[in-house]
Amino acid sequence: LARLLAPADFGLMAVAMAIVTFSQGTTQTGFESALIQKQDKPEDYLNTAWTIELTRYLVLFLLIFVAAPLLASFFNEPRAVSILRVISLTMVFQGSRNIGVVYFRKNLDFKKQFVLEVVPVLANICVVLPLAFTFRNVWALVWASITASVATCCMSYVMHPYRPRLDFNVERAKNLFNFGRWILGSSIIVMIREQGLTIFIGKFLGIPVLGFFNRASVFSMMIFQQLIEIVWKVGYPAYSQLQNDPKRFKQAYLKTLRLLSFIGIPMAGGLFVLSEDFVHLFLTDKWLPIVPIMQIMCLTAILNFLNTPAGIAFQAMGRPEIGTKIAALGVIVLVITIYPLAIRFGVIGVAWSLFLSTLITSPIMWFMSIKTMHIPWIEFSKLVLVPFLSTLIMSIVIQGVNKHFFL
Repeated sequence: LARLLAPADFGLMAVAMAIVTFSQGTTQTGFESALIQKQDKPEDYLNTAWTIELTRYLVLFLLIFVAAPLLASFFNEPRAVSILRVISLTMVFQGSRNIGVVYFRKNLDFKKQFVLEVVPVLANICVVLPLAFTFRNVWALVWASITASVATCCMSYVMHPYRPRLDFNVERAKNLFNFGRWILGSSIIVMIREQGLTIFIGKFLGIPVLGFFNRASVFSMMIFQQLIEIVWKVGYPAYSQLQNDPKRFKQAYLKTLRLLSFIGIPMAGGLFVLSEDFVHLFLTDKWLPIVPIMQIMCLTAILNFLNTPAGIAFQAMGRPEIGTKIAALGVIVLVITIYPLAIRFGVIGVAWSLFLSTLITSPIMWFMSIKTMHIPWIEFSKLVLVPFLSTLIMSIVIQGVNKHFFL
């Protein structure tokens, strides 16, 4: 797709998806997380949760559809009007999804969870590639996104026998929201940090620049995010079942940290060193401006790998407010630094701002996880230091080989 489409196409799609995703994230109920964490008769809450979610998505769809001209004018991009109105249809299908599939994660049925997630991806691929060859513009991405949403909705009803119905119980809704409100807070912070960057770049640096930033993110942080999402999907329900067994809970945390350090740090370090070669070989030289952005995002990804087990643990033990408050501090750092760094360094400065916000908050995340689960500092440090030093050595060797043999 990077070879077939222009940076501006990805920029347009990024703007549309940022608006849709931001609206979803800032109204997140956290009900699915609450249903996974709740061990006492969660089935009593399914219809109420589904009704509220469906209502939320339908309202968001109508708001974006009506406000599309205003939103497009904010970016001074008339083409975004029709794109926004079509892409907002994904919300209708997301809101209609069968909430019963939450049991796949809750019951650790990862085979069904895999099928549920991979079928829409395959549908997206089957649609986007022919359309990209045909249209050679952003509409290939738009219609592929719609196709994936429809596939997800249909698969949820095919794969799980539960049939949700409209029902609203005030007490049950309050019970779910008592936990979900912290998920909402965390989601708002994530949306400000991630989609806020997209909106900022699109507004102040332009849609083509946003296209470069978007592809840099996809080929660096979002690649690693796939691994982090897998760990979340497996770890969160597993941790939730261990929340009343502190010893096993602690061991689960340490094993997760060991796994992510062992796999994630070398992945990010390797891409950091080979990013220019990757772009040159696979994306063509028109994308070379994304190389420094990718490298900064690789550094950010290393910190995210180390922070992930703590985020899972805080939420599973029923204390999501810890992660939310730390994330709020990160957003404050981002808001303070993004404009001056963007003025000085352009889009590379935006990437540095994101890195600084993660760098400053990461030690706090580690300290709170160590304190909460009573883990010795030396034990934590050993799990991180060995893969870090190994990756450093690997990076130096690769740079040396590149410099002396391939340049």
